[in-house]
Amino acid sequence: MLMPRVTVPPRECVRALILTPRQSILLVHLVLPDRHFWITPGGGIAPDETRHQALTRELQEELGPHAATLTIGPHIWTRDGVYEWQGRSRAEREYFYLVRADEFVSDSSGNPVPGERELMAEFRWWPARELPSQSTLFAPARLGLLVLDLITNGVPAAPVDTGF
Repeated sequence: MLMPRVTVPPRECVRALILTPRQSILLVHLVLPDRHFWITPGGGIAPDETRHQALTRELQEELGPHAATLTIGPHIWTRDGVYEWQGRSRAEREYFYLVRADEFVSDSSGNPVPGERELMAEFRWWPARELPSQSTLFAPARLGLLVLDLITNGVPAAPVDTGF
């Protein structure tokens, strides 16, 4: 399906690929009125924030108190694309950062963003080996391949374009 051209600047977002020593990643199951998918924690960058400040804030909102113990690592991936949101085409650029951590229980009950908590149906630790190589139920669609490449080859020298 061809998406209409978008002439406004893309919405800039940050995301955390939280990877455990046991090679699991934390994903959020987003359930929207017209679709659902699994994605890494994160969200939009406010005009006065750096990427690290935005990711720290987003992790606190979505993951709760445990977020304060996380250390944001290197920028590993970038994702650019256009999607439909509330009947409009929206361009988005996402910056993914690696965060290494042990598994923990997420708590988004304190999320102050109206309506956002209700879209997050579930947080789940996914073993990398259980992620499909490619699926529209994950964002980015090649998440399984990207995670396995990261585990096998380490942090890329430059951020990898994930595709949308």
